Amino acid sequence: MKKGTIWVALSCLLIITLVMGACGGETPATQTTTTAPTGATTKPPTSIATTAPSAKPQYGGTLRIALARDQTVFDDIVTTLFAPGPVLRLVYDSLWQGDWAKGDAGGYGTGESPWIDWWDKFEDKGGCAATAWEWTLDAPNNQGTIKYQIRQGVHFARNSDSEAGRLVNGRSMTVDDVIFSLRQIVTDNRSYLWRAYPELRSADIQKTGSWEVTIKVPFAAMIAAVAKFSSYVHIVPREVVQRYGSMADWRNSAGTGPFVLKDYVTGGVITFVKNDNYWATDPVGPGKGNRLPYIDGFRYLIIPDASTRMAAMRTGKIDQMPNLNYDDAATIRKAITGVKEREGILGGDATYIYMNSQKPPFNNVKVRRALLMATDLESIKKSFNRGLGQILTWPVEYVPAYKDIYLGLDDPEMPASVKELYTYNPNKAKQLLAEAGYPDGFKAVALLDQSEADYFSVIKEMWAKINVQLTLNVQETGARTTLYRAGNYEIVGMMSGGRGPLSVFYKMVTLVGGSPAAGSGSNINDPIINKASDEMMGIYMIDTKKAMAIFKESMKYVLDQAYTIPRPMYPQTTLWWPWLKNYTGEYSVGYVRYESWAQWIWIDQDLKKTMGY
Repeated sequence: MKKGTIWVALSCLLIITLVMGACGGETPATQTTTTAPTGATTKPPTSIATTAPSAKPQYGGTLRIALARDQTVFDDIVTTLFAPGPVLRLVYDSLWQGDWAKGDAGGYGTGESPWIDWWDKFEDKGGCAATAWEWTLDAPNNQGTIKYQIRQGVHFARNSDSEAGRLVNGRSMTVDDVIFSLRQIVTDNRSYLWRAYPELRSADIQKTGSWEVTIKVPFAAMIAAVAKFSSYVHIVPREVVQRYGSMADWRNSAGTGPFVLKDYVTGGVITFVKNDNYWATDPVGPGKGNRLPYIDGFRYLIIPDASTRMAAMRTGKIDQMPNLNYDDAATIRKAITGVKEREGILGGDATYIYMNSQKPPFNNVKVRRALLMATDLESIKKSFNRGLGQILTWPVEYVPAYKDIYLGLDDPEMPASVKELYTYNPNKAKQLLAEAGYPDGFKAVALLDQSEADYFSVIKEMWAKINVQLTLNVQETGARTTLYRAGNYEIVGMMSGGRGPLSVFYKMVTLVGGSPAAGSGSNINDPIINKASDEMMGIYMIDTKKAMAIFKESMKYVLDQAYTIPRPMYPQTTLWWPWLKNYTGEYSVGYVRYESWAQWIWIDQDLKKTMGY
């Protein structure tokens, strides 16, 4: 079924998502949708460690977090990055972000989305600069429409130490600020959104009410419009951009978010203070209704060296460390009495082995199946992962919020032919190679960077047992990335690569496009997969649950084709000191909103003192 067929049938359907409350939230966020939420639970997942509900929150104290690299992005227009750095998420509001109350929220949330990763779904959003939204799909007229109701009573932060802050002078945010911010990101050719989403350049963005903004885009651009306009765009004061040309200089920072950027020492410290003008309140728990944020300040310590970051955590110089591997987490557990922890993102080493499926020998499915069967994934899990985690991680891993798209090896619906692929069997692999015309094996070259050399050396040794001679082409990371994106399979037949984001599962980014540059590392151009992608793209905004069902069903075919050799992964660990309260290991409350959780947490300063800090 093609997209057009689906959309014509549903062209008159109005999809409405209303969110009352906020990213801070005067009240717990609620939603009305035309489809039931998918993957929702009524309590926090039992597989994660949570702390007991905290006491009544206290104001004061400074949160300290380490950054591995310096911060260079202070403007979501003048940037070359996929997602602007964390500073912008603390200083500015977007139209929506993740709904804190749908996470653990100190033991008082619903647990529907624990915010331990940076994936989320539309139904898990809460309002920020917008209080409500709705969208309409009209295929016959090639148009999609989004309407946002803009929050009243929001003020830009007061910052007398900054020329830009004095220029804005704590004034109210207006609809005109929202329109200016939305327009500049799709008309300024310096912005990532302008470069990456040309279909949004023609967006018609208008004020249609005293506190209403309406956006009209071509029909095919609708998913991108909702996702990017709502999450990616930060609301900025137009007079600052008009005076300085951009907000790229950190001194021009002026937003409506929970914190004010006070000082920045290159390679040293980024200092924030609380925005006393912030509009949001705590949505749940003993602090419900309290003005946010609780903490007086926030400091990023720029610490490039991993061992130094570890030492800073052990000695109480920083309060939290996310995404630690097994050994590092164990080291800190021994050093800190009563350290709190939670499992988070699946391992950072998501190194998949992509094969050029368009050219010999990898265009033969028997060859691809042979290589997968000759890869002892259980052994890799035991040796690299200490027996932890998941084996089947491509094209998606299992995440509770997206459980409806995952077809596991133990799923009753999983075909026996796929289960066979994940059972180490070098003898059967040799048989398949002979049937494919390679009775004596073959030679192959894999492109990778130095950090992946140990892993690929293990693969090389395994494949030698079926007479596949693998040469490792180890490149500097930048050079490897350039070759990967160019899809230069004339040099190499295999490449290492990462996975696509779960939040856009419906696009099947690692499975369609026909080139690594388009996201398909294995150069896949499969009509069956393309059809499934078309169907999901057509139905996603109308019936998310159905789109997820299509994806899961397609996995029976996709996995059987063995287009990619997955790598077992295990959850990394987030650790924090006991004095960090109302915090349960959150990583990103919404799409790439790292450390946005800082506005809801508080610091037990008495406990900190009794612990000697």
